[in-house]
Amino acid sequence: MVLCALRRQLLRSGSRCGTWTRLLQRPSSGCVYSSTDGFNHQEIREKLQAFPGGSIDLLKQDSGIAVLTINNPSRMNAFSGSMMVDLEERVTQLENWTGGKGLIVQGAAETFCSGSDLNAVRAISNPQDGMKMCMFMQNTLTRLLRNCHRCEATETFNTKCLSTLYGS
Repeated sequence: MVLCALRRQLLRSGSRCGTWTRLLQRPSSGCVYSSTDGFNHQEIREKLQAFPGGSIDLLKQDSGIAVLTINNPSRMNAFSGSMMVDLEERVTQLENWTGGKGLIVQGAAETFCSGSDLNAVRAISNPQDGMKMCMFMQNTLTRLLRNCHRCEATETFNTKCLSTLYGS
């Protein structure tokens, strides 16, 4: 999956993905959701931290290529709550990295990601908290995709955004 290619495809499909087009074309500052949507960023971060396990590791290389590793091999790299918070922190690091040229996303132990950790999903006590978790992840992933938009527009983040579904 090439992140920039995915973004370009979403933008090209125009009328079929109008919402995605508008989200990806917004300026990179700010989130998709805010308190006006009933979204309290700090509250959901604290709730997600209650579901530990795994990590999201970021290695920024001197070459300007960063490697983001989804690391929870005992659960086939399923995202725990704390991993969702880790991912958000790594996206912030990438947004602030001026020397970056590209990003490779991989899973540890030859597995990319099996989705969300079902133990965490089952522990969510109500549909509102489930929706807040989804909003949190959409904010994070939209910011990650916007990095590719920024790289295409300014060439400061990279010359070619890369992502791979396979471990090294």
